[in-house]
Amino acid sequence: MNIKKALLLSAAAVLVYTLIAHPTQLGDGVQSIFGWIGDGIQSVFAFFRSAVD
Repeated sequence: MNIKKALLLSAAAVLVYTLIAHPTQLGDGVQSIFGWIGDGIQSVFAFFRSAVD
């Protein structure tokens, strides 16, 4: 088995374990990440709006 496949399988196993063992914390983490992405997109749009005006 090559190393890339082994690492991918290990990451998938950790994700599944976390989902089963701690679903609430995983959901909170995903929600936080999407919040950061949304804030970043809003900042980029605000920058371009101020540059155009």
